Amino acid sequence: MPRSINYRPTLIDELITNERLNSYASVFSYSDDSELVGAYLWNTHVCSAIYPLLTASEVALRNSIDTALVKDIGRFWWARNRLHYKSFTSSSNEPFEVKAIKNNFSKATDQVRKDKKGRYRTKSATPTHHEIIAKTEFSTWEFILDAEFMGPNLIWPKHLGAVFKGSWPSRSASTMLGSTRDLVKTIREFRNRVSHHEPIWKRYGVHTELDAISHLNEKIDKIMQLVALISPDKEQLLVKNSLLARAKMACSIDELRRYQNLTTPHKVKSISKLCMLAQQSTRDNKTIPVTIYKNGSANFLIQPK
Repeated sequence: MPRSINYRPTLIDELITNERLNSYASVFSYSDDSELVGAYLWNTHVCSAIYPLLTASEVALRNSIDTALVKDIGRFWWARNRLHYKSFTSSSNEPFEVKAIKNNFSKATDQVRKDKKGRYRTKSATPTHHEIIAKTEFSTWEFILDAEFMGPNLIWPKHLGAVFKGSWPSRSASTMLGSTRDLVKTIREFRNRVSHHEPIWKRYGVHTELDAISHLNEKIDKIMQLVALISPDKEQLLVKNSLLARAKMACSIDELRRYQNLTTPHKVKSISKLCMLAQQSTRDNKTIPVTIYKNGSANFLIQPK
């Protein structure tokens, strides 16, 4: 049982650290170290549930933009100054976003070369278009939504409709571009917290565990908003394969309490009760712990598909 584990001194003091757990102690309800570490493990569970949605949004965004620009400018559209911008003059310095995009593609190209040389034990390697795109940082696609690329004979608004096929929040192309960049920035910063193993529920104004759960659900909604804006079909792919439901289920008080070992398993001694609990799990989108008694006892979790 989790409560029989020796949490101190090694697990908490040395491997997790009190500094990390202090942030949990100030927000989450707990009565002992088992419940406090349970909240910490719940955060890991939430990260794993949300990550597929984050990946889907990032990949959909970069591929949708790349597809549109390849059709117009050609492969390697970022190279040889083919990506024009509004404030270009022969004598002026490049804006930050333009420099950042060039730097990101340069780093992606170098990383592909390094990876291929290591994988194939060769002294030279030629990165393909798609290999470079796949190695780009998420920030690349935030910067390319900057107003610097908006205007006559530039990529925006020319390709906005091709890239974002869902319902727009505004009829104004400039408003649409600006709000989408803000949305991408929000998701990128949240993704970074997930990738760096941070407490992803943290933000200014989160004082209780209900605040934390509300914040996480807001982030899930933002991610799905971006996916739906890019492709309603991609949104339905995530919904119908239960990726959205799993993320929502993870970001709940019920799941938090389960990880804090505060839920009591349902005792199941009949098929009818098992079926009833399975229906409840599906209806409420929640995990239900059960103990089945037949020739002894065995513990299981019932989860919706």
